[in-house]
Amino acid sequence: MSVPTTSRTPQPFVAMILGLTLTGCSLNQTLSLGVDDPCDSLKSIIADYPSGFAQYRGRSNNFKSVTVFSAEEEIIKGHCEIWSWANNDTAYVCSANAPNDEVAAARYNTAVSSTSQCLGTTWQSDESDRVRDGEKAGVATHFKSPDAADPGVSVHRVAFKGNSSVYVYVGKSGQTGDF
Repeated sequence: MSVPTTSRTPQPFVAMILGLTLTGCSLNQTLSLGVDDPCDSLKSIIADYPSGFAQYRGRSNNFKSVTVFSAEEEIIKGHCEIWSWANNDTAYVCSANAPNDEVAAARYNTAVSSTSQCLGTTWQSDESDRVRDGEKAGVATHFKSPDAADPGVSVHRVAFKGNSSVYVYVGKSGQTGDF
C-alpha cells in the first residue's frame, strides 16, 4: 500500500499514520490522514496553542466544566477534538481505540518515534507509566520544548481493564494528559 506524500513530509511521520491505519483495519475502524502533511499540521497546531487552538475549532458540545469542539484540522481524520475547560485550559487530542494491547503497543511505539522525529532534537522526551486506581494502565511519552511558552506534547498507550487505545495530546506543559 502506498500513500502519496509531498517531499516536505517526513517519511517517519507518514509511517506512524500508516501504522495507525493498517493496524486499525482489524477493528473495522479505518483510520486515515486528515491532512496532506501531518508533521507540518502538528507544528501549526502547537503554534496555535496560545489562542486555545481557535483557528481549529469546529462545532461545540458544552458540558458542565468542559466544551468539546470538533477539530477543523484533524491529523487522523475523524479522531481529533479540542477540549476547553472552564479554567481556560485547552488541549488538542487525537485518539483511536485498538483491538488489543499488542496493536496499541505497536501504534504507540511508531507514534512516539514519528512524533520525536517531527518535533526535532530540541524537544526532550520522558517516558513514564500511567497509573489508574493504583494499577498500571499503560505508558506515556511526554515531549517538552525548550521554549516554555510551547505546550507539551504527549503520546499515550492506554491499557486498562481490557481496553486499549493510543492518543496524542497537545496541551498545557506539565499537564500529563492522563485521563
